[in-house]
Amino acid sequence: MPTYREAMTQPRPSETRHATADDGTRLAYRVVGEGPPDVLWSFSQLSDVETIWEHRPIADFLLGLAASARVIVHDRRGMGRSSGSRGDLDTDVADLLRLLDAVGADRPFLFGAVIGGAIYAAFAARYPDRVAGLAWHGAFARSVAGPDYPWAPTPDEAASYARQLAEGWGSEPFAAAFVAGGAPSRAGDAETIAFFARWMRRTSDVATADAYNRAWDLADLHELLPGVRVPTLITVRGDGPGEARHVAALVPGARVAVFEGDDFMPFYDAGPIIAALRAFMADPGAVPPPPG
Repeated sequence: MPTYREAMTQPRPSETRHATADDGTRLAYRVVGEGPPDVLWSFSQLSDVETIWEHRPIADFLLGLAASARVIVHDRRGMGRSSGSRGDLDTDVADLLRLLDAVGADRPFLFGAVIGGAIYAAFAARYPDRVAGLAWHGAFARSVAGPDYPWAPTPDEAASYARQLAEGWGSEPFAAAFVAGGAPSRAGDAETIAFFARWMRRTSDVATADAYNRAWDLADLHELLPGVRVPTLITVRGDGPGEARHVAALVPGARVAVFEGDDFMPFYDAGPIIAALRAFMADPGAVPPPPG
């Protein structure tokens, strides 16, 4: 726990603000800390810019980044405090451009986990001049396993998870399983489970979460990833590095950072990951120019 003096000197998140998408959808975001640099953060399929501050490990993780950067957290359309309905990948990319313009972030670093990172990768491929660097935790190239991609869930496993999500999204039993899978050190912790159940409910209703999950179950990013020509750091913890290295081989110049521990979620035991992200922002390196 921080001392009173430390608590009073920590950066504080702004009130929730909104950017406006091309179709008028309101895109919620909050800002904490001062830049440069700027860094956007997005965590996979959970998103609510107000609820995240209720969980101390997430708040401490974001404040750790904000000690040396301006951190921008945001809700994708149809999630959290944003309006509208779920969009496709092209819509998510267009929304990010409007968000960056609204917040005045010319070339931020992008740090996303799983789906959040995939959307950032698509944005970086389309608008490399607007991205200082991409950090992607839990990177993937396909959502479902195949003969040449053994790291993802099998079709049967993906279908089973989809059924569990459709039946249990926002419930404490589903949240308990979610926590046990992503942060074993927190398995069975009532406070953590209650937070994740609440975060799910505030992200979206069951139907939206189910549709979002099923849409991403079809994802194959093998053609997109070679077009990501910005400095890229892929971070991984809790799983073997095989999938991360496969993705890094597809992204020109990408580097992989493997962290010890069983918790996949980056905001638990976050010190080493925060240090790696700070080092990356200080010296992101270069990527080779496009061929031809």
